[in-house]
Amino acid sequence: MTGPEQQSVLGRLTGAVTGKVLDTIDPDTVLDHIDVNALLDRIDVDRLLDRVDVERLLARVDIDKLLATADVEALVRRSGVPDIVAASTGRFAGSALDLARRQVLVVDVVAGQVLDALLRRKRRIWSHAPPLLRTEEPRVGADGRLDVSGRYAGVVPRAIAVLVDAWAMLTAGTLVLAGIDYLGRTVLDRSITVDASAPGWVAAFVATGFLFVFLCLEVAGRTPGKALLGLRVVSWDGSPLRPGAALARTLMFPVSLGLGGLGCLLAVVQRDRRALHDLVARSAVVHDWTPRAAELPVALSTSLLGASIP
Repeated sequence: MTGPEQQSVLGRLTGAVTGKVLDTIDPDTVLDHIDVNALLDRIDVDRLLDRVDVERLLARVDIDKLLATADVEALVRRSGVPDIVAASTGRFAGSALDLARRQVLVVDVVAGQVLDALLRRKRRIWSHAPPLLRTEEPRVGADGRLDVSGRYAGVVPRAIAVLVDAWAMLTAGTLVLAGIDYLGRTVLDRSITVDASAPGWVAAFVATGFLFVFLCLEVAGRTPGKALLGLRVVSWDGSPLRPGAALARTLMFPVSLGLGGLGCLLAVVQRDRRALHDLVARSAVVHDWTPRAAELPVALSTSLLGASIP
């Protein structure tokens, strides 16, 4: 028998023996006798990584095919990134809005304190509220901020809220007129110029404004301007505003302005800061930053309470 033939026979015999030996081996039994920790300790990771050709490995990866089979949207949802972004955006927007509201609130409270001093009136800011919203003891947060939620609002935030509402309605009216002109040029191929000072358009604008304000007060107790400033209109006792009161207040507001603003100036001298339209509608305007508390800065809170807040 020649050398190659001997090697062939020897190879077949070795393969047969190896196959029979492997058939008799129980992998679970073998694995039970292996000390994995000791095995890992004997592995030289740095040497193993040095033998890996990373560039060649990456070259064999089909990125396009991998991305085509991956549900990227599901991966993003599972990562929680959208929830994190939404929560962060919400907190940032809320903090920025509260900061702006707090500046106006400070001016309003300080102006009220000065006016009370001039009129020789004494009252506690935390109990200066409609009966159902009044507290006998101040509500102070853990950081020492005085919560004035539900307390009567003065003329400063109320005036700003009225200006915001007026700007919003004028902007909406301008957009409507621009939309009419755009539709005319697009559909009829001619410009439709509307005279906004015409009696008909003025009447339509006023009626729309009345309806808008009434619906906002009846549904939410606040207009967009009041919501932005953190104000809410309630009944005189602090209960939710009734539809009849919302209608009366809406109709009387122009009267308060038409009297040279004297109807609105009643809110300056009235103890409960109610203007003429509030007196007629038996309503009041209070601070309400729901869902957050209307809190004053610590320094002003300490001054109003007359003692250091722990």
